Order: sequence, then C-alpha cells, then structure tokens
Amino acid sequence: MRIYIRQLQQKVGPRPGANPLMMLLSWLVMGLLLMVGLFLGLVFLLVGWILLLPLMWKRRRELKSMWQFGRAAKQAQQQARQQQDAAQQQQRNRQDSSVIDGEYRVKDD
Repeated sequence: MRIYIRQLQQKVGPRPGANPLMMLLSWLVMGLLLMVGLFLGLVFLLVGWILLLPLMWKRRRELKSMWQFGRAAKQAQQQARQQQDAAQQQQRNRQDSSVIDGEYRVKDD
C-alpha cells in the first residue's frame, strides 16, 4: 500500500526542475475552474428550485383535494356505521317482546 501511495505522489507531485511560474499558473487555473464549476452548480440549483415552485403548487392543490376527499369518505363511512348501528338497534327492538310498538298518549292527571 505504501508503495502505491509513493508512486501516486510521484505522479501527482511536481517534477524536479519544474517552472515555479507554471506551477502557480496551473494552481490558479485549477482554482478558477473549481470556482466556475461551483458557480454553475449553484445557478443550476437555483433554477431547479425556481422551476420546482409551479410543480409544488400544483401538487399542493392535488394533495389538498385528496385530503378533503379522504375526510369526506371518512365522514360518509362514520354516518353509514351510525345508520347500520341504528338499524341493528331497531331490529333488536322488534325482536324483543317487551317492547310494544304503536302510538301512545300522555294522560293528564
């Protein structure tokens, strides 16, 4: 592993007798390219966010309608359950012999 690292350092490092001005210029060019790449990346990110806003607005409306539909479905399900419970209670009352169906009047004393 150490041999590999040394070989890599020799390939990447400056050659003996290299021009210091060229080394400085190459570092400056590399730094400039990194800055340009960073700037372009930030610009693309900003444009992406801006283009994402209308899509998010559309999805928000769709999610809101789905939420309202789910809430309405839950209410309908609850009402159906209450009606079913009431129907079952009426059925039990009909089968119970102690309950008398019919009209009644309250007599005054």
